[in-house]
Order: sequence, then C-alpha cells, then structure tokens
Amino acid sequence: MNLTSLYYFVELAKELHVTNTAQRLYISQQNLSQHIQRLEQHYGVTLFHRKPKLALTYAGEQLFQAAVKILAEEHDLQNRLSDISLKNTGNIKIGIPAYRGQICLPDILPRFYEKWPRVQVELINEDSNYMEEMLFNGELDLFIGIMYQDNPKLEIHTILNDNIYLVCSDELLKQYFQASYNEVKYNSLSGVDLRRFSRMPFLLLKPSMRLRKTIDQCFQEAKVTPQIFLESSTTELLLTLYPYNYGALFCTQMRLPLLLKEYPDANAFPLMQNGSIVQHRLVLAYHKERFLPTYAQDFISITKNVFENISSIRPQNQI
Repeated sequence: MNLTSLYYFVELAKELHVTNTAQRLYISQQNLSQHIQRLEQHYGVTLFHRKPKLALTYAGEQLFQAAVKILAEEHDLQNRLSDISLKNTGNIKIGIPAYRGQICLPDILPRFYEKWPRVQVELINEDSNYMEEMLFNGELDLFIGIMYQDNPKLEIHTILNDNIYLVCSDELLKQYFQASYNEVKYNSLSGVDLRRFSRMPFLLLKPSMRLRKTIDQCFQEAKVTPQIFLESSTTELLLTLYPYNYGALFCTQMRLPLLLKEYPDANAFPLMQNGSIVQHRLVLAYHKERFLPTYAQDFISITKNVFENISSIRPQNQI
C-alpha cells in the first residue's frame, strides 16, 4: 500500500467512473485498476461493486473515510516540512468557483508567483457545499466562496459583501411598464420592489443553486410568484441571453463588471429584502487546525488586497 494508490482510490471513489478518473489523472485505465487491486490485496477486501455499475462496498466506504484523512495529514506534513526547508517550494490547494476565479485570479496569481515561482497552485472547482466539506476534511488549504454560517473549526474572513442586482434593459422596462418605465427605473436605483416586477419574465438559476435560494426568499417575502422564462444551472448561459430581452436576470456585484463591459447600458438595480440590500457573504476560509506555510499566508494577504479593490465597484446607472 502507498499514498499514490490511496490517492487514486479516493479520486475513483468520488467519481465512480474508471474512464473519466483515469483521463483526469493522466494514467491508463489499466494502471488505475492495478492500484485498486493492490489495495484490495493489501487489505483483503473488495472495495468496489463492479456491477451493475461501479459503487463502493462497505469496506470501500470505510477506506475512503480513512484515506481522505491520511492524505490530508500527508499534505499538512508536506506544508510544514516545506516551510522548514526554506526551499520556497510547495503546493497549495484552493477551492474557488470558476467564475470567481476568472475575475480575481488574474490579479492574484501574478503577484503571488512573483514571490513564490516554485509553489504549485492547484485549483478545485466543485459545488460550494462540497468544497466546504473538503476544507473541513483537510482536502483544501483555502476556500474562496459563499459561506452562510460560521464553523468553530474554520478561520473565516469576509472579503466581500457581494450585492445582488436585478439586471434588465430599457427595452424590457418599456415593454412591461410602457409610459411609466422611467419612473420605475428611477425608483429602482436604490432598491428593487419585486412586487412592481411581478408581470415581468425572469431568467433564473436552477433551484439548487445558492443564489437562486436567496432570490426565491425575496420573491416569497414580496408574495410574488415569478414568471420564469428559462432556468439554467449556469449564470453564463443566462448572461448570453440578456440582449434578447427574454426576461430580467440576477447578477452578483462581483460578476457585474463583466456584464457591464459587454452591455454598458444595462440597468442594475440592487435587490432588497426586509428593507436592506441583499448580499452574499464571500469569504476566504481555512481550517484552524491545519498548518499554513508562509506562501499560503502570503496568498491570503494578496487575496484580501485584491478584494478590497473589487468591493469598491458599483454600477453607474444613468437615466
């Protein structure tokens, strides 16, 4: 048994698909299968049901729980020894949603690599709930994303109170408000009353998404059943449909500059709930019991500085 076999086992246990896992790990399916067989021989158990589809056995579930902890401890040890060796090498695993990484990493990584060119940055893009679990289990060094509740085992720094905006065009406002559209537009600059927009269609994320859950709470408070034109699991698709005026959509402050760069005349109205602007708390979090080498601490400092600039961005609406 070795750590490589454990790592391959954990990755296969997460995906439960030999071909996809082997491709992602850049190894052959035969090589992956051999590592699993070695583990099964070492422990004298069957780790996977092969039919009707790949699934963990009870023994496999027990090994998975233990292997995740073993690999996390190994990564923690590597960080500690890397800091001691002073060779300026190491590895940092960061969980961050893809679109947030697209916005902030071009500013973070050049500054980081200027000081730490020999440190490998590994980016993880999974469901936010799953990345929180990975952080808690020690599979991630840092998590940058939305977090609703604090956890006593996590060090959590709020880096952006990410406002949520209702976005629509003048054409859409004129279509549904006609002569009063300018009044509605002016009154919405300081905050949206969803009751006034009850007749307008919406482009919404799927109900399982965190942003959608927040928006649904706002609709419920306003006693409005939204007229849904289309639902999608990605905001990117909804943004591409903006110029066709199929409906209004919702956008976070962090994503807003990209939209306004493409559509500078778009209206962005702050979403309100209970008289306050609705915000997502974007955090940078790490496990209190995990060692953070000097390069990880520098990554945190650089990230905080970058987000101080992002937090100053506001839409420039004009009537």
